[in-house]
Amino acid sequence: MANDGLPAPSKAELKKPKSNDDWFQLSYEISTLFDGAPVDEEDLFAGRSTEVRKIIDAVIARSKHVVLFGEKGVGKTSLTNVFWKRFSKTLRSFIIARIQAGPHDTFSSLWGRAMEELHAAGVASGKAEYVNFETGYESWSPSQIRRELQKCGANALPIIIIDEYSEVVDADAKKLTANLIKELYDFSVSTTAILVGVAENISELIEDHASIDRALVEVPLSRMSDGELIEIIQKRAARTVMTFSRDAIWTIVILSRGLPYFTQTLSKHAALHAVDNRRLEVSNDDVEASMTRFIEDTEKAFKEAYRTAIRSNQDNFFEHSLLACALAQTDDEGFFTANDVVEPYSAIMKEKKRIAHFEKHLRRFSSEEGGFILHKRGGDRKQQFRFKDPMMQPYVIIRGIQNKLIPETAKATLLQREQGRLAI
Repeated sequence: MANDGLPAPSKAELKKPKSNDDWFQLSYEISTLFDGAPVDEEDLFAGRSTEVRKIIDAVIARSKHVVLFGEKGVGKTSLTNVFWKRFSKTLRSFIIARIQAGPHDTFSSLWGRAMEELHAAGVASGKAEYVNFETGYESWSPSQIRRELQKCGANALPIIIIDEYSEVVDADAKKLTANLIKELYDFSVSTTAILVGVAENISELIEDHASIDRALVEVPLSRMSDGELIEIIQKRAARTVMTFSRDAIWTIVILSRGLPYFTQTLSKHAALHAVDNRRLEVSNDDVEASMTRFIEDTEKAFKEAYRTAIRSNQDNFFEHSLLACALAQTDDEGFFTANDVVEPYSAIMKEKKRIAHFEKHLRRFSSEEGGFILHKRGGDRKQQFRFKDPMMQPYVIIRGIQNKLIPETAKATLLQREQGRLAI
């Protein structure tokens, strides 16, 4: 729902729904604004100012290239969609090409598409003179691509974004991409390559990155802060006549576990529930009611993995310990230790527990038997865990709430509803 660069209307200017058609229109607006898809509108983008600055600095520096990496679902695609739009009026020579990598890509197929996309983007934006290079090669080498990109206009700021780069499995493609980045850097070519992928560190994405360290800017993307998630809700709600209560916002933020997709999805279902009941303020009751719809929407993706993890012929409390893992305090990368699980597990079981009570469960969850629902890193003394698919973590928490595994007396503590620490 674009606003053509105009400021969002105030609440007073927005029309309050009166007829059924008005309420239907409001439902449509909510579904569009909170659709969970990557953001491509700068006004709806929240936070990430440090990462935006690092990427822009790399683009302006020329001959620098960006590796953007992090967990699935933390907003990498949204960031690459909009980072440049904040500066598009002052830096008018941006030419943005985006492609998506896949497991069947070779170096030639990957970069051939990138060159075609860059050329098409230049022509479509009225900057054909900036992209006066050839794209018709049957196969490509790093030197050929470098020579063609050197033909770009001197004032151009071409950017090639390769999303899902972590999906590339061809070893030659990775090696030649590293060689290309080195050539672009050595010859001071103004085109910036941005490689985006799911990874814990740069080594998982770039072959022999040490040899091209000078050419690379690392941009790790962690989970969003509570304040940034609140901004996601408030920016979208401001486009409508809807408001969210403090309780509703805080519950959504805590359940989201730093993942913007879930913030949007839970907000959408809660707001739609309020609209169905002809109310313009989203309450905590709406958030709780939205959990059923949320589970229905995500069941297909997560149900089988969840069942595999907790399946047992005996009463082993796997469901309880997995919920404790989902509620454990984590670092910025989503990792927790066994010690972090003690407090939530004790609260769920209603008695003091020690690591020994669930240590075998952690081993199970990070093994084939438990479907590798947890990823484990570190040696025996410094083991850390996080959900292999970060999207599973909010699902486990909401399942636990629905199955009444969290005692009411422990809910406030486990969900950390310390509303006073943030202005909402």
